[in-house]
Amino acid sequence: MEKRVLALDVGDKRIGVAYSDPLGISANPLKAIQNDKKAIEKIKELIEEYDIGTVVVGLPLTLKGKEGEQAKKTRKFVEKLKKEIPDIPVKFIDERFTTTLAERHLRETTKKSKRKERIDSLSAVYILKTYLDSLKI
Repeated sequence: MEKRVLALDVGDKRIGVAYSDPLGISANPLKAIQNDKKAIEKIKELIEEYDIGTVVVGLPLTLKGKEGEQAKKTRKFVEKLKKEIPDIPVKFIDERFTTTLAERHLRETTKKSKRKERIDSLSAVYILKTYLDSLKI
């Protein structure tokens, strides 16, 4: 792996963001992006700035593994994103437990007042770690 991977945790209000190092070893959080009309433009800027070769997006499945309303919204967002970055592969990763892991980690390490602003990008870190680990199998 030579190019970095960008992970996105797409929510209604914010998009959590994380990126890998060029070797695909570490996952680093970035500041969450507001999910508004400028979101895709900001993602494109990050792709350029961090020399991204692949984008992975957490797909929020239900506990039974089915796609619910949030998964449909995520797929719709990704369709728009793909039109703007046609040369970069976008892959989905099951993200069912990433928010729970992120919440647990933040409860143990972060003041309550800071948790909300960090939860989305920490979830993106877990999505990215899941993807990177799947490459090593």
